Amino acid sequence: MIFLVNTTARLPFCQGLEEKLVDRYTSQMVKRATLKDVALKAGVSQGMAGRVLGNYGSFSKATQRKVRAAARVMQYSPNVIAKALKTQRTKTAGVLVSDITASFWTTMVRAIQDRAARDGYGIILFNSDEESRVEKASLATLIERSMDGLIICPTIGNHSYLKKLSRGGTPLVLVDRKVSGIASPSIRVDNRAGAREAVSYLAQLGHRRIAIIKGLDGVETADERYAGYVEALAEYRISLQPSLVKDGRFMKNKAFEATRELLQLKSRPSAIFVSNEVMASGCMLALKEAGVRIPQDMSLVTFDDPVWTEYANTPITSVSQPSYTMGILAFEYLLSQIQDGNRGAKRLDDIVLKTTLIIRESCCEAKDASSR
Repeated sequence: MIFLVNTTARLPFCQGLEEKLVDRYTSQMVKRATLKDVALKAGVSQGMAGRVLGNYGSFSKATQRKVRAAARVMQYSPNVIAKALKTQRTKTAGVLVSDITASFWTTMVRAIQDRAARDGYGIILFNSDEESRVEKASLATLIERSMDGLIICPTIGNHSYLKKLSRGGTPLVLVDRKVSGIASPSIRVDNRAGAREAVSYLAQLGHRRIAIIKGLDGVETADERYAGYVEALAEYRISLQPSLVKDGRFMKNKAFEATRELLQLKSRPSAIFVSNEVMASGCMLALKEAGVRIPQDMSLVTFDDPVWTEYANTPITSVSQPSYTMGILAFEYLLSQIQDGNRGAKRLDDIVLKTTLIIRESCCEAKDASSR
């Protein structure tokens, strides 16, 4: 039900209350307590009030009590915009990832936020969905908002733009991927070694027809994981068969289609290595719909180790990445650039962390392994 009220007609008993409410809220909007007001109330200099409220420099306990009491009484809050104009810092960092729905990114962003909060920073988050156009628009928005720095998982289409940002002095940290020619720190894992270990584990179980659902060609993580797959096959003298290599493009629906194609082969694979968790969900759905059991009919290993892999009906063997640690390191490297004033400085730190193969119940010995 909607009521239409004529605001020009006031009831006599409401008029006084209405005026008091208007006076109260308009006065709060018009007359906001300043640092100078707090200083006068506390009987100290404006510089001393700023020291106490900013918690820097020296001051006595008595002065601290007086200033904080005055700030509480006057409901003082810092003018963030004015402070940003004065310090040239907004105390915010932009974070741009490929897909926040993936637990790898959810965990990393949580770590970035946790670490940022310790130094009074907030974050603004964007998703690129691996689309260069979306990434560039997001970066433009973050730059317009005057972020103190950026943490980015780069797509393959805006490397030149990122190089300009880095050369122009924007504090920048790359996560999950490295881009040649950008003088900024990168935090990532050894994707090649992680994939090689996973596929080697399948080979050790006697599997010879090992398929891969790989990510987006040209993206470092996808290319490195595919390279690890190829190296493991070569190490165990297993021939690389193009029919067992499928593109999933880091997308659930593409991985679903890729799995169905693998199941339609005259000679099916006995094991599948999936290059990330999003594609793993699509692969598992296709296996379920086809009535293919894990691991009795198909062994499965995925890169990434989200919580659900442990609690699935058949717990999934996974390559785990230290995503929380990556987020902590990413913000610390960003903060170092911001605080040291190294904008545009040559910082080529390349942090490569190790992965861990978590063996669960989704793999079994190949049916023909005993005859080998």
